[in-house]
Amino acid sequence: MSEENIEVQTTTEEQQLKASNIKLMTIGAILVVVTAVVSFAVALYTAKILTPHEPPRGDGYGVVKSETLGTTFDAGEYITNLNTDAGDRFIKVKIVFAYKEAKMQEEITNKLPQIQHTINSTLRQQDPQSLSEPRAMEKLAELLKKNINSHLIKGNITSLYFTNFVIQ
Repeated sequence: MSEENIEVQTTTEEQQLKASNIKLMTIGAILVVVTAVVSFAVALYTAKILTPHEPPRGDGYGVVKSETLGTTFDAGEYITNLNTDAGDRFIKVKIVFAYKEAKMQEEITNKLPQIQHTINSTLRQQDPQSLSEPRAMEKLAELLKKNINSHLIKGNITSLYFTNFVIQ
């Protein structure tokens, strides 16, 4: 009889051990699922906060409305020689201008070849030494703006920006 009690106690202890293992595994699985859900929620929230706002969309011609700049026009990228004796130095720039009068878009579009020629001519007159001086980009932007505005009738370009500027 005592052997039967020992077997019954052993069986009961084994069942209790199995039951507690099952409880622990269930609790562990629940914790893993809760942790995964919380991590996913935090990742989505962080992604939503860190995602930059959509930039203003253009009209297909490189023109974008902006509250602070007025209207911007992507004038394109220019690569040309600089004014050196050997002719072995180059400049590569990407230019965007801003203007206030909406009526200027049509004029700029119509005069784009003339504006591009003016930009290329002005860039070709620059020498590498003057472009390495402090504030050289600002001086060049002002010169380009002045030269381009001399061709415009309906208004003026208020700002000229280099979105890419490389001298080689």
